[in-house]
Amino acid sequence: MVEEKPNYYAVIPAEVRYDEKLKFSEKVLYGEITALTNYSGECYASNNYFARLYNTTPQAISKWINNLKDQEYIDVDYEYKGKMIEKRVIKLTRKSIQGYQHILIGYQHTIKENKEEEDIKEINKESIFEVVEKNIGRVLSPIEYEVINKWDYDKEIIVLAIKEAMLHNAKTIKYIDRVLFNWKQNNLNTIEDVNNYLNEFSNKKTNKKEKEEIINYYKEL
Repeated sequence: MVEEKPNYYAVIPAEVRYDEKLKFSEKVLYGEITALTNYSGECYASNNYFARLYNTTPQAISKWINNLKDQEYIDVDYEYKGKMIEKRVIKLTRKSIQGYQHILIGYQHTIKENKEEEDIKEINKESIFEVVEKNIGRVLSPIEYEVINKWDYDKEIIVLAIKEAMLHNAKTIKYIDRVLFNWKQNNLNTIEDVNNYLNEFSNKKTNKKEKEEIINYYKEL
């Protein structure tokens, strides 16, 4: 199981600590958001990530985030690639960082200089969890998290595999896994390899029966 607890600095300013409109758990979550923000300038973690970190439910995390947003401590945006939601972005508001922005910038530089490659890899994996969950429309099971952890591909290639699944209306981890397995078997190791393969594939003139066979190739039995 991947160790998910980050060791980045967290900052909870006095305005947040003593805000009576915030629950204790929401103040702690705010600190966690600053810790992830210290790493990259923005926070991409999903509700499921926070839920696993604090042993609660994604629904509870959603309520905490909504209250932090209502109190104007964070902004929440979604980034799209075409019609697909690629990731959720949580940003600290000007109100929440006022007075300690110089500390935040200092932490960002320190952490960027010292971050190990493995930590970066796991942050990327977490964003993949979020992309998958948003596009299949449900929370992943523990077994599915283990399957995704074994996907030995760059994020952009995995996103293409998710697109293939959505294109064929196959919203299952098993389908996406089969797509990636097929690409691995065909020695497709870069985004250029995959794009060339897909373009060549789509240019082939096939009859209806052959098209159905192609789609069903990936589908679970």
